[in-house]
Amino acid sequence: MSMNFSEFKKLITADPRNRDPETMRARQSAPEFEAAAAEAEAFQDKLESAVHIQPPTELLDQIKAISQQPVRQKSWIPLALAASFLVFLGAGGLVWKQSHQWESVEAYVADHYSHDGGSVIAKAGENFSEKEISKILARLDATADEQLAGRIKFIKYCPTPDGRGAHMVVSTDQGPMTIILMPKTRVTDGEMVEFDQMHALLVNLDHGSAAIIGEKSQKVENLLTMVRGSLKTGLVDA
Repeated sequence: MSMNFSEFKKLITADPRNRDPETMRARQSAPEFEAAAAEAEAFQDKLESAVHIQPPTELLDQIKAISQQPVRQKSWIPLALAASFLVFLGAGGLVWKQSHQWESVEAYVADHYSHDGGSVIAKAGENFSEKEISKILARLDATADEQLAGRIKFIKYCPTPDGRGAHMVVSTDQGPMTIILMPKTRVTDGEMVEFDQMHALLVNLDHGSAAIIGEKSQKVENLLTMVRGSLKTGLVDA
């Protein structure tokens, strides 16, 4: 059975560079499929290029001119200030881009959610189909049973401290919450991480771990039993 447009759009939103044969056939089936795929790829490129900040041309010219001047007392001051400005410009993107620089899982969770947690919740809408959810989780050697899968409103791949994971938004009676699956990362089980107006409960799974994230007014621990029982990981090693 061919993939309909709604299914295709959800799939490429979760993984803009998906090159599975089924996805490519759908992409080539009609102009609107190709246009949606190109838009998703362009948005992904825009996000990735955001960390490569180009300093103003005039600033580079000033630094070059300063460096070519004869050495005079205190002449290093404007050069140092300009160089410091360049470091400041690039710093924000580098922290997120280079995941190995996270000092701890706690820092990763706070940084990850601050990076796109709110925007992902804003995108969450209709339930993803069980097939779409299963396909994404299967690539991470994981599954979610109906109790959890039926609550997933959005899912996409995301970076973790130890490789690729999944970023999910789930519906609850307290409003939407976020679950980040970290298939190869172990945590301090039961630890609560607080940042901004949010808090996250860290949970070890059979393999890897998850972070259950919500607003401080939400009881994230209410999802603990469901996450432990529904999210199965490490299937290849099982």
